[in-house]
Amino acid sequence: MARHKKFAAKLAVAFAFAGMLAGADGDWIASAGGMATRDSAGRITRVDLRNSWVTDGDLAQLAVLPNLAYLDLSQTRITDHGMAQLKSAPGIVELNLYFAEQITDEGMAAVKNWKRLKKVNLRGTKITDMSLEHLAGIETLESIDVGFAQVTDVGLDRLTTLPNLKELTVGGNKLTDMGLLALRQMPGLTYLDISGVQRTDSGLWSVSLTEFGVDTIAKLKDLRELRANGMPISARSIEKLKALTKLERFSCQGCRRLGDDAAPLLATLPALAAIDLKGAAMTEKGVAELRKAKPKAQVFYGAYEGPKMPGRGE
Repeated sequence: MARHKKFAAKLAVAFAFAGMLAGADGDWIASAGGMATRDSAGRITRVDLRNSWVTDGDLAQLAVLPNLAYLDLSQTRITDHGMAQLKSAPGIVELNLYFAEQITDEGMAAVKNWKRLKKVNLRGTKITDMSLEHLAGIETLESIDVGFAQVTDVGLDRLTTLPNLKELTVGGNKLTDMGLLALRQMPGLTYLDISGVQRTDSGLWSVSLTEFGVDTIAKLKDLRELRANGMPISARSIEKLKALTKLERFSCQGCRRLGDDAAPLLATLPALAAIDLKGAAMTEKGVAELRKAKPKAQVFYGAYEGPKMPGRGE
């Protein structure tokens, strides 16, 4: 009798697993408002559930997909409980939780043992410095967006252990020049975004940049794109940033201190291919001077459009 009970229990588990695999065929993904992408062998490798009706309970069906590498859960209402279901999905290379506003540090603990993760977007979540501690051990990480979260000066220092980090977005957090000092230990950065202001219950959060912080950014010799929208960038700042000889794209929207005196200095950036000066203090005269000095560069000028909701790559 005991043997029959054990057999029945094993059979029940097998049926349950088979049912889960059946649910993982992708039909439920479409029903939830998402989309699954398959490789040439018919295996699901990418799941896009952005702005869908996906629930915490659905995520267990994703965890059993052995070839799932890209997962987009942005702008969904999943919680930390749902993230816990993904703990056994270490093959994910790219995770997008953009404005999944119920995700906290507890949920991010599920990814700390993932060994293939290269890109993670946590913009607009409720994560704090503790989540950066979870990410600190994932040496494969190349791109991190923690903009508009709850990161402080202490948190950035946790990321200095990541040898392959190339892209970092931290705008809209309560950061100061002291926190930015951690960037000096990230010499491989090619992309940096410090833009944005987040409205919180305790006030407005943004990167409090001074010339001391600009000195730190100027040390990033491999930087190819810098987004500093709304920051107090001035001609004095550009004098320091001239050291960024590989800088190709520079966004200065809404930089009210960036006037005509910065035009000749911007012209000395040898690799500059595009600069956004919408809403900056530079006049048409300064823009004309810059365009004459850098005829091959794109110079965007006009009214300040304000921050756009989507993050990079959205």
